[in-house]
Amino acid sequence: MRIMSSQIENINKKKVLILYNKLFHYRIPIFNLLASKYDLTVSYSYNTSEYVIAQCNFKTIFIPKFSFWKVTIHKKNILRLAKGYDVVIAYGDTAWLSFSSLALWRRNFKLFFWTIGAPASYNRKYGEASRLHYFITDFFDKRADGLIVYTDRPIKMFKERGIASIPFFIAHNTVKVRKIELNNTLKNKILFIGTLYMEKGLEILLDSYLEAYKVNRSIPELLIIGGGDQYDSVNKWIDCKNLSDRIKLIGPIYSEQEKSNLFSQAIACISPLQAGLSVLESMGYGVPFITMKDAITGGEAFNIVHEKNGLRLDNVEQFKEVIIDISNNRCKYLEFGKNAYEY
Repeated sequence: MRIMSSQIENINKKKVLILYNKLFHYRIPIFNLLASKYDLTVSYSYNTSEYVIAQCNFKTIFIPKFSFWKVTIHKKNILRLAKGYDVVIAYGDTAWLSFSSLALWRRNFKLFFWTIGAPASYNRKYGEASRLHYFITDFFDKRADGLIVYTDRPIKMFKERGIASIPFFIAHNTVKVRKIELNNTLKNKILFIGTLYMEKGLEILLDSYLEAYKVNRSIPELLIIGGGDQYDSVNKWIDCKNLSDRIKLIGPIYSEQEKSNLFSQAIACISPLQAGLSVLESMGYGVPFITMKDAITGGEAFNIVHEKNGLRLDNVEQFKEVIIDISNNRCKYLEFGKNAYEY
């Protein structure tokens, strides 16, 4: 029997299993890059569209789950599955017990937990959690062969809690953006992008914009991209304040081409209380990101170097001044955008 060279190459590749919760569309490009080097399989437990599956250049496994209270258990023997691989990278939420319990067994594979590194959500700041939470998390984490975290911030926290004997690796969160040429002549808008949730502080941005507009009628237009719970109330607010010629509520946009066109017009992206993947997307398009110093984040906000590639403000009153400053000192924010793109 003749064996093709591609088959030999595949045999020689390390077998890697990523045990994950969901096939998020923004993860696919980085998984595809890994698949070019390794024999990669990714498991998931939430329904995923055929459109996303079609973009995967790696093997996928759907593993049904069930949850009770805060604990998630899978209907498949995860240990038996993992034994067929050289390396297993598991979603690092301890409550996903089928994954976290892998650390308790003797194993013939290397096990790494891939985690944000510290609790964070719309309801709590980065790192806020009880001692019990950290006790349980640390119990499993220190029995793995290593931890993969989004930033260097949680590493210090781990070491302060006495977890210093296992290797740490930093895998920054990533998004794929279209390759662009920066054109500063097009940049004359302020941007907000993301689902319209109360927790993001959109009211703060709107009120700040209104106050800035009263002072300076030449401030840049505000483009709001996204849908969600606040869409109708934001639309009514814009009409009530007679600002429909200054604030454009665009709705959700999924086309990368359309998004890149809007980012190319933006001189800054502002999200007062939340700084997630939109930080990376903005910077990838050469747009500085402006948020609060204590904004809700999974670690993405730590990429913002204050007064270098964006702003992290101390109080909400500063947003009005920043919006006016964008109009009066345009070159400063264009330089921030250049630095963001290079970063």
